[in-house]
Amino acid sequence: MTRNKDVPVYNFTDGYDLNSTFDIGECLDNLIFFIEKGYFLTWEAVVRDEQNLPLSEKQEDALEDLLKFSDDESQILYIDEIPRPAEPWYETVRKIVPKLLIEPFKTFEIYDEIYHEGWVDIADCIEKYAYDLSLPEGLSSPIEVIQPDIRHKLWLQYSFDILSGLGQEDELTLENEEQRSWRIEDFIDSLREFRESVGFFNLTLNDLLKLVILPPKDEKILIDSLLHELGMKSSSDKLADRL
Repeated sequence: MTRNKDVPVYNFTDGYDLNSTFDIGECLDNLIFFIEKGYFLTWEAVVRDEQNLPLSEKQEDALEDLLKFSDDESQILYIDEIPRPAEPWYETVRKIVPKLLIEPFKTFEIYDEIYHEGWVDIADCIEKYAYDLSLPEGLSSPIEVIQPDIRHKLWLQYSFDILSGLGQEDELTLENEEQRSWRIEDFIDSLREFRESVGFFNLTLNDLLKLVILPPKDEKILIDSLLHELGMKSSSDKLADRL
């Protein structure tokens, strides 16, 4: 957002350590709240009005709702005691979302909930609420503000969550028929759902198992199961071709 240097601004990442799991979660929750409640939309309307730029219908509605509760004709500096964002919404998204990525994802490690649910939460928020927000030139969809390789890795990580827990306890293993039956089936279904992401990286089964790490005994069972279920001749076959 273009602004006068004397105008107060709110920087989402100030006060947060984005190398801290707790802070990543807090910052992401704050970002989702701002998008859902329309703060970015309203501030974009305010700034465009200040610059005498045309407003979309949604921006006009947001500005009208804001002005209903104000008799002061001076420059708007705060909404609900919060100053305008220091940068466009998508720049903040680009700073926070990559912090949700775990490389490699190890099924036998215990990760904070934010790494399991954070990507889906922000992706759903963007799909529902960000279509009326500004986009960088050349983009047609708000989800595209996230770098493609990050976006596709996070969808794959979402699939890996189905395998999460393998190796954490004795009974959590694909040697257990009950565990094997639902995990393999659900994992294949998820890979099919995100086939675009599998294809984006031209993944083979060998490549996939560099991104998600299982205990050796479970890795062998997963390989054999996927080869059988997907009719693959080799673990070096392109996985997307079989989904």
